Amino acid sequence: MKLTRVIAGADIGTVINPKLAMGQIHGGFSQGWSMTVNEDTPYDHKTGDLLNHGFMADYKIPTPLDMPDLDDFYVFFADTYEPSGPFGAKGIGEGALNPVAGAIANAIQNALGVKFYELPITKDKILAALREKEAKQ
Repeated sequence: MKLTRVIAGADIGTVINPKLAMGQIHGGFSQGWSMTVNEDTPYDHKTGDLLNHGFMADYKIPTPLDMPDLDDFYVFFADTYEPSGPFGAKGIGEGALNPVAGAIANAIQNALGVKFYELPITKDKILAALREKEAKQ
């Protein structure tokens, strides 16, 4: 799956370093995207053995080619102040990652009418869900 555009917002209080904060959003989104659609460690349910035999070459993560161009990755920040943070700032790390899986799952549901409750949501799982949906109709 190729992303064409991302719009991401964050409330991190006072933005001390906007470029660094945008980089955190880009990186967190990339990790969330990867976790949601790529990263899988299939295993044999009977033996518990990894089916990829632990080879990192079989563990897919996104590359820059999988992400939208920076011109198509819009980041905006809420204008807030956190009195307990340094200079009014808040943390940003996990906040950039956490909402990604739910947003992607909801987008797939809105587009195709199928829900997913387990990650990763791979192309094969989407195709199987669409076939199952079609068979029920």
